[in-house]
Amino acid sequence: MRRRTLLGGLASGLVGVVACEDDAATSLERRDQRCAGDEDDAATVRVADGALVVERLIRTPTPCHVLVLESVSRERDALEVTVGVDEPDGFCVQCLGVVEYVLEIELDDREPDCVAVFHERRDETIRVARGEPRRAN
Repeated sequence: MRRRTLLGGLASGLVGVVACEDDAATSLERRDQRCAGDEDDAATVRVADGALVVERLIRTPTPCHVLVLESVSRERDALEVTVGVDEPDGFCVQCLGVVEYVLEIELDDREPDCVAVFHERRDETIRVARGEPRRAN
């Protein structure tokens, strides 16, 4: 399932808010965009203030490509999240890009024991994080 309601590539600020399958509030915020260096796709996952927070960066065809929340699924105590890349709005510098993002998913009273984060691009889906989320102190 593709979450096209998150379209609208703002250079900064809130990209969009949607509801997950379990009606949890979800937000995907674009933090920074730039031409890629030697960074790899990566993600960190933590639980803070009743929300699952995924942070990091995703490689994109250009820095202006739009991020979309492709899917959020929960089975028992495992949560899977997929962040994808869509076409850019307007013109952009021509270089391979990276986009830093923060994804927050409101949790009900059940914190997941395991979280897997995937990045999806044109012809590939890669897992960038898997394991128990860090808990805020």
